Amino acid sequence: MNPSETVAASARCQRAWSALPARERGKVLRAIAAALDQSRSLIIAAAASETSLTDAELAPEFSRMTRTLEMFAALVEEGKWVRAAVSPAESDPSSAIGPNHDVRSMLIPLRGAVIVFGASNFPLAYGVCGGDTASALAAGCPVVVKEHPAHRNTGRLIASIARDAIKSARFDPDLLGYVEDDGKDTPALAKSLVEHRNAAAVGFTGSTSVGSTLIKIANARPIPIPVFAEMGSVNPNIVFPGALAARGPAIAQQLASSIAARHGQQCTCPGIVLVPSNDHFFASMLEDELGKSPARTMLSENVRTGFQRSVAKVAAALGEDVSEHPDGSDKTVPLVLRAPTRAGLEFSEVLETEMFGPAAVVLSGTMEESRAVIETLPGSLTISLWFDDSDLEQVRGLLPEVAARTGRIIFNGVPTGVRVAEGMVHGGPWPATNRPESTAVGPRAIERWCRPVCYQNYRQWDDLSAEPGK
Repeated sequence: MNPSETVAASARCQRAWSALPARERGKVLRAIAAALDQSRSLIIAAAASETSLTDAELAPEFSRMTRTLEMFAALVEEGKWVRAAVSPAESDPSSAIGPNHDVRSMLIPLRGAVIVFGASNFPLAYGVCGGDTASALAAGCPVVVKEHPAHRNTGRLIASIARDAIKSARFDPDLLGYVEDDGKDTPALAKSLVEHRNAAAVGFTGSTSVGSTLIKIANARPIPIPVFAEMGSVNPNIVFPGALAARGPAIAQQLASSIAARHGQQCTCPGIVLVPSNDHFFASMLEDELGKSPARTMLSENVRTGFQRSVAKVAAALGEDVSEHPDGSDKTVPLVLRAPTRAGLEFSEVLETEMFGPAAVVLSGTMEESRAVIETLPGSLTISLWFDDSDLEQVRGLLPEVAARTGRIIFNGVPTGVRVAEGMVHGGPWPATNRPESTAVGPRAIERWCRPVCYQNYRQWDDLSAEPGK
């Protein structure tokens, strides 16, 4: 099937899939997870060969993929995710605000196929059977995945295994459609998928520029559809004076490990560090720690060139010389850019550019200057606060400003490593996402693919087979 036919075929599964009893829908999700688990070694090997990620990096990502499918299976079977609300008619009609109707509401799935764009940096957790796919299927929506061209073989393998599992569970395998992208004309392919009349919503993880384009396309449709885009984030780390004095070297070591993890190719990689110091001692410590990490090949040629362009852009704004770092090589090394804190106010590129790679900017200055920078920060997925007991008053004073600019505040810890749990928020204000009221990780991610419906005076009709809200 061509991409248009794939979307149409997937959308045709909507009615039967959403009408399936919750326990049966859960069985299908569990069947997919079990089938993937049986091919664990094969899938990890395929992903490693295409992405330059190591088996050790991919193993926990694989577990996250299958366990997320199982989590959503349990969520669907339990049933509370529909947020049923029941307001019976009042026994005393005069106590009702407005007409004394019996009203009850619940979430129902969007009508049509959810279009999921696979991410370059997480071929498993954000790929064909990643969190977007798992949550949309759980909600009752069919899914069409456009895999990232950087790992087509991995995507094709996972799609084949998952579709076979769906068929073995006695459901139409077109429930999960797969569109391969050879990278020759990705923009046109993406546009055709978002514009398809059977598309109900879009899940995207990637750059701000591409995410913004998809949002514009979706809004320009005759009937606009929602786009949930996770985009750029610089993930600031704010070090307070007491913490710097008490454990500066330890903080530098933790940040270096976080920046170097997966060679910096994570949406939660620390990109900016604000330090209350008038010298660059902390930056030197961080640079020394990062120097222990070897040069590595990045996910793809496009990712490498994008990283080098972003580093050059920020370095030029700061007047830094990065010519000593590999340029034109197929490997990149971790690096630290340093500048006075006031540079964060003078050059917007410093605060707005996600370098997406093993690099960070350390801004050194007074705590007052750090506070001024915080008040101008763009939206971010995370903000980390490093503090000691002596810093508590300053931390409390800054919390409202910090909370206004991020989806997750981290106390004395690095931003990398995202727990999949009910309490998690993986989102944030623009440009981290375009939908700061949502989360892409955890059980509540299912709500992106639903809408609430109210049933008024439903109890008057005994011939209806089921009662919403029960």
